[in-house]
Amino acid sequence: MPLTIEDLSNRLGISSSTVSKALNDRPDVASATKARVVRAARELGYQPSAAARNLRRQRTNKIGLVVTYPVQRVSDFLSELIPGMASVAEGAEYNLILYTSMVGSSERIKNLCRSREVDGVIIAWPPRLSETVALSQLLTDEEMPHIFLPRRLPHEGISYVAADHVQGARLLTQHLIALGHRRIGFERLPEVYETDYDRHAGYAQALRQAGIPYDPALVIAADSQDADYDRRSFAAFQALDDAPSAALFFTDPVAIKALSLAKARGIRVPQDLSIAGFDGILSSGVTEPALTTVRQPTSKMGELAVESLLRLIAAESSEAQQRTLPVELIARGSTGQNTEA
Repeated sequence: MPLTIEDLSNRLGISSSTVSKALNDRPDVASATKARVVRAARELGYQPSAAARNLRRQRTNKIGLVVTYPVQRVSDFLSELIPGMASVAEGAEYNLILYTSMVGSSERIKNLCRSREVDGVIIAWPPRLSETVALSQLLTDEEMPHIFLPRRLPHEGISYVAADHVQGARLLTQHLIALGHRRIGFERLPEVYETDYDRHAGYAQALRQAGIPYDPALVIAADSQDADYDRRSFAAFQALDDAPSAALFFTDPVAIKALSLAKARGIRVPQDLSIAGFDGILSSGVTEPALTTVRQPTSKMGELAVESLLRLIAAESSEAQQRTLPVELIARGSTGQNTEA
């Protein structure tokens, strides 16, 4: 069994309270006594109880990452997000706890707050704005520091970390326009709210700046609740009377699926159709051809989310922590010159 303060007290013939004070370097204990207690604790392998220490400090030294979106759909993103979070958390002597069964459950989140299992929470993929505001208020009422990611939230009182999705879609569209494309298909995903709105805005901005008329027929709305929505999106573009010469898919995994669907149909990429994704996940660089995409600074977003949350936990600032990070265009072999331009 682990050695306790009471065991040290009995071995040294000193009261438990004196041993505790000595181990915590209290000024009302003589230096010689402190040295004797610390030496004995080291020699006997005493380890302080983290649970007891945290109870005294009213801290758990744990941060909760609450995923409110089906985790199998965002596993690639999480695999790059979590290391950034963990590195900052560990540097601050915090542990990162992952909660993946919180989809649409404010009651479970409330129970997490009231159990005080963690000192603060990062909410990944928050719901629509009205629900997010209500969730943020719930967390505030429960005195639980919190921050959201990875999308912008148009509310001055809510903390978030997000990538610049307007910039990302604009860069991708400008890249294709520079290659001579004028009919550019754009896949939307309305279920991700502001992220979808921002990317669509970036796409429309690039067309407008190039003097290319916006054609609503080239914009399709997908629903990830459909098991084969990636196939449906690709088929919808191909079914148009005047099919696009390039297509922007909402995520890299869907764009990667489009590459295989194009190959199965005998459509050459990029000679017949240019294909691009969004996110910059690692697998986007090993497809054939390699996928053009926009890379989100995923690891950096994780780092900033934890840094911001730690400031909220420490009450260093009562103001909302809001950060939007720039993205990077990665032009690869899946996009090429429009030979019909």
